[in-house]
This record gives sequence, C-alpha cells and structure tokens, in this order.
Amino acid sequence: MNAIELNIWTDLCGIDEVGEGEAKAFLIGPKRLCAVNDGQNFFVVDDLCTHGVAYLSEGYCDTEECVLECPLHGGLFDYRDGSAQGDPAEKPVRSYAVLVEGNRVKVKL
Repeated sequence: MNAIELNIWTDLCGIDEVGEGEAKAFLIGPKRLCAVNDGQNFFVVDDLCTHGVAYLSEGYCDTEECVLECPLHGGLFDYRDGSAQGDPAEKPVRSYAVLVEGNRVKVKL
C-alpha cells in the first residue's frame, strides 16, 4: 500500500517552498495538489478546477478573501475548505488536513 491508500501524513514541501500569499502545485503519486501559504497558515486542495480543465495553482490567489481564482473561467474556490465561492464553479474541490512540523509541510491524504 502507498501513503494515499493508508490515509497518513505525507511530506509535501518545505515551508519556504511556497511564498507568502502564493499558491503552488505539487505532485504526490497521481495526485496534483495546490498548496497555499496565506502568511499564517498552509492549506492544501486538489489543484484541478471542478468546472473546467485548469489548474488553480496557475490562477490568482487572494489571501484577503481566502480564494483561488481559476485561470480558465474565473471560478472561485475557498482554499481553506475547497468550497465553490463564485460562478461558474459550483462543485467544491477536495481539501486536505495540513500539519506543519518543523520546517516541513505535511498533508493527510
């Protein structure tokens, strides 16, 4: 079994790999995840928009409104819980529990 099947904490990145106010894509096995550093906390959601085939990590990250904007059609997703926040997005993206341990960011898959 791999980490994805076991639902355990998996190392994602170093805390310095995602700049404050930025979103960045990471691959863990077949999963493409989007990590957000809002300056105080890290958050992780699936990177693929549920409305169109576009990566949220390539769109705009607004840490004041806590949303990621899809670069294709402008759908908004709350990066804290994955909920759809603006048309044309209607379905949420999956969000993941995050743990910062020392200088490493871990995600529970």
